[in-house]
Amino acid sequence: MSFRRLGRNLSDLTGQSRVPGMTTAATPAPPTFARSGSARVICVTSGKGGTGKSVFTSNLATELALRGTRVLAVDVDLGLANLHLLLGLTPRRSLYHSLIANLTFREVSERTACGVTLVPGPSGVAELADLSTRDLAHLISETARFGAEFDVVLVDTAAGISRMTTAFLNAAREILVVTTPDLTAMTDAYATMKSTLRHNPTAVMSVVVNRARTAHQGWEVFQTLDGIAGRFMARRLCYLGYLPDDDTIRRSVAVKTPAVLMEPDSAVALRVREIASILIAAPQHLHPPLSAEDPRVRPGAPR
Repeated sequence: MSFRRLGRNLSDLTGQSRVPGMTTAATPAPPTFARSGSARVICVTSGKGGTGKSVFTSNLATELALRGTRVLAVDVDLGLANLHLLLGLTPRRSLYHSLIANLTFREVSERTACGVTLVPGPSGVAELADLSTRDLAHLISETARFGAEFDVVLVDTAAGISRMTTAFLNAAREILVVTTPDLTAMTDAYATMKSTLRHNPTAVMSVVVNRARTAHQGWEVFQTLDGIAGRFMARRLCYLGYLPDDDTIRRSVAVKTPAVLMEPDSAVALRVREIASILIAAPQHLHPPLSAEDPRVRPGAPR
């Protein structure tokens, strides 16, 4: 299937071409993470499960830590938390204990050998299926409070647009969307971005394409998403790069060691380093909403 056809499918499957409430003037400012010092809070998300989001997060966090960056990773996938496994940790406590025992994130955090500090998420805890607004506010507040001690905070969300995920995406200034060349993954990635920007119109959206066969395919996937975002949401996306479909990832997951540590010369490790470099230099890559004169803005589309 051609990428031209993929673009048509994406616009068909996502429904309406106009997004209500996308105009900045009509949309109230969303709540944001409190910022202190140089801390950057970046929510890593995906439209559907299975895109490799958490594997990417574990490698990115590790690569940044290896460079001397103070990194906090927070796993807020409360149903299927697995970031601790990918980082080789066996935590004693998790976000669950922060909620039920009023512990701080510092008290439930763990630290990897290479310097990543992790606030683990619980797995299979039924009580967390429907958190109250107060509990969600507590988790966001704790992320901001503890995160102020770091340079970068990576929040690994659940896939999709659950209430928990949406609360964090609506609070974030920077959102990194992981997708694959699969049509359903691209469609769900776009749907997630559309839903988020409806409530958080000033968020900066970046894209990483996982399991791309070539660099060109990764760029084509991004161009498809960026073109549709420009046409229907009057937004530009930021391309951080691609990750190849590399057997190194499967081997690294099996031994619970990030690929950037286990096989630093592998193709996927090299791409993670490139993405980390772009991310560190991100301020000059952050794009505002498109102007009315941009040729990608569809006549009548919200601005």
